[in-house]
Amino acid sequence: MIRPFPRAAIGLLLVLAACAPEPPPPEEPLPLPPPPPPLLRGGRVPPAPPPSPDAASEAPGGASAPEATPAPPRAADAAPVWRVQRDGTVGCADPAALRLLGDRTDASPRILAEARAAGGCRTTFRINEWAVVATEGNLVQLRLTSGPALTLWFRRDEVIAP
Repeated sequence: MIRPFPRAAIGLLLVLAACAPEPPPPEEPLPLPPPPPPLLRGGRVPPAPPPSPDAASEAPGGASAPEATPAPPRAADAAPVWRVQRDGTVGCADPAALRLLGDRTDASPRILAEARAAGGCRTTFRINEWAVVATEGNLVQLRLTSGPALTLWFRRDEVIAP
């Protein structure tokens, strides 16, 4: 009498041994990440170092330098920079939505969220630089000077004038 169990057990062991996972290949070290970009505050480009007087008089190759290019406009020529007083200040594209948010402290969170969405309200931070566009009562309309085109209304007591 032949017992099928030992044959099946041996066959199963052979199949499992053939399907055993292979040892993982040795890991190659990952390359180092690139160095971080220079820290820029407010989106400004750091000024280039002034050229030396000798370099200005001679161009490469020994020829005299062509007429100097005009200097870029200075920060004094630009519009004064406005900032919000604290991080998390809310500004809205629609001044009515900003008035609603300021007047309705007892309103339900749902109404406030709907007013923020309908009024195009955004949360801003102190690092952002703004230029004044218009004023209306206790509201000031500011335009973002760096980054995407964005114009928002803020309460006058939440912004710092230059």
